[in-house]
Amino acid sequence: MNTKQSVLLTGGRAPATLELARLLGSAGHRVIVAESARRHLCQHSRYVERSYQVPPPRQEPDAYIEKLCEIMQRERIDLLIPTCEEIFYVSRGRDRLLDFGEVLVEGIEVLRSLHDKWLFAEMAREVGALVPQTVRVQSPVQLREAMLQARGPVVLKPVYSRFAAHVQIVANPSSAAGQSTLPEPTVRQPWLVQQFIKGKQVCSYAVAHDGQLTLYADYETTYTAGQGASIHFVYSDHPQVRDFVSRFVQQHTFSGQIAFDFMENEQGELYVIECNPRLTSGVHLFAGQQEAATAYFSDRGKTVVPAGKQACMLGMAMLTYGLAGMTNGEKAKRWVSDLLSARDVLFRRDDPRPFFDQFSMLADLAWQSFRTRKSMIACSTSDIEWNGEEA
Repeated sequence: MNTKQSVLLTGGRAPATLELARLLGSAGHRVIVAESARRHLCQHSRYVERSYQVPPPRQEPDAYIEKLCEIMQRERIDLLIPTCEEIFYVSRGRDRLLDFGEVLVEGIEVLRSLHDKWLFAEMAREVGALVPQTVRVQSPVQLREAMLQARGPVVLKPVYSRFAAHVQIVANPSSAAGQSTLPEPTVRQPWLVQQFIKGKQVCSYAVAHDGQLTLYADYETTYTAGQGASIHFVYSDHPQVRDFVSRFVQQHTFSGQIAFDFMENEQGELYVIECNPRLTSGVHLFAGQQEAATAYFSDRGKTVVPAGKQACMLGMAMLTYGLAGMTNGEKAKRWVSDLLSARDVLFRRDDPRPFFDQFSMLADLAWQSFRTRKSMIACSTSDIEWNGEEA
């Protein structure tokens, strides 16, 4: 591998993508970003040499891939790393893109199985993992039957979703089976009725090449944006989680980025919940570790893990969602302590512009939300999300 590589990142809107750009740039690599949003966090980072606006992959998938091919050829890209949910469109166009450089992603059929929460549950069982009891339903009648047969609380979720969007936790499913507020599953949009596991959530993020881990981190979820994404991260070094991740990528000879969500119940049993085959917030735990950059290339050395347990956070989210979750004095005291001890992943003295760009990006999302009557979270993925549509 040459010392200096030219890397194309897609998905510049995400804080995790900004972290990866800084990680690669600090290690001496040349970073280019392709993003369909008008404003994004990587746009003015000092670690990004050039930013291209590209067609929205969900609405114009062919034009999107064509533009990426053009950028890869023009910029002489060595490696393309997709980061957000546009990864599924990159995966579908992978064969075309490989004519112009390496692409860190598996084929679409592999990603489809990982993104589909029902199919992934079967894959996790095959590796010997504990998985919550899960029923796949394709009609309101099937949903009611599954809820009437459930023993204990359940979680309702679409087969394809992100950030815990649309997730419902039902404490008494038999009583709620006839309510009009329940979702309406269809053959095209199935839902899952899944056993609710009480306990603590643990997440992992890893990079693998041919089934071998080159980068690995896990962290407990203490603060979240509503029911969704984590906003505060500390390396946990959870041996059971690492064992599962290692066995899973090895059994499937997986290459690319992969992340998992787990629930550890009060008895210490670890349940695998779902998979995100893309970049996640776990990358924040590697800030400042230049050796972590090598893990994204086909360099099979040791598995890089976080160097310490410095807490990281999305500062604005901690000030809103985190504060809103304070229900007593003890929680408030811990929140203040965690807020003061954590590093804001957006702010860096040597790269301050992205921190301020987040406000214009949020304002743009707020305008989209007002104009479309959709939530800001829905607007943030409306041009990149993938729900199992055929190629």
